[in-house]
Amino acid sequence: MKKILLFLFLFLFLSVNAQALKGGVSEDYIPKGFFGSWGVISKLSSSNNPDIFNYESRDVWMLSGYENTLVLENLETGARSEIVVKDKSVDGKTLKFQREKIVNEDGKKVVYKETVSFVLYGNNFSGTDDFVVKRYNSENQFVKKDSAKYTIVGVRISGTNPKFCSSKE
Repeated sequence: MKKILLFLFLFLFLSVNAQALKGGVSEDYIPKGFFGSWGVISKLSSSNNPDIFNYESRDVWMLSGYENTLVLENLETGARSEIVVKDKSVDGKTLKFQREKIVNEDGKKVVYKETVSFVLYGNNFSGTDDFVVKRYNSENQFVKKDSAKYTIVGVRISGTNPKFCSSKE
């Protein structure tokens, strides 16, 4: 009987440094398949003022992120953006976000707004980028709106490819 009591005593008091299990639910705002580096081509498909927008661009992007924040880095120019994604991906392959930047140019406000939607197809993605530039005078009165719509295509250079279910698995 003494051995049993000694064993229980030692078991209860010597193992008090155990860690509690923690659990939770993760909601994916950014499909993991977008993470990695991408060769991206953007082409102007329509605009009300094509003279102020680039007709075509070719870039290398590095996409990463955490929680609901997308980190987009342009490896060629060194540009970096952290974008809060507000729309959760329902299908695990769609990424939608908006970003807005307000600058002061010669005492006049200029608002740059972008609305982006991409769909992932394995090692490729495609989508659109709607870009709007609103200009205001020095009294903060609206003067002019220029807009452009881009068609965007991306090809994976490196990074992890999401596993897709197949009938062989």
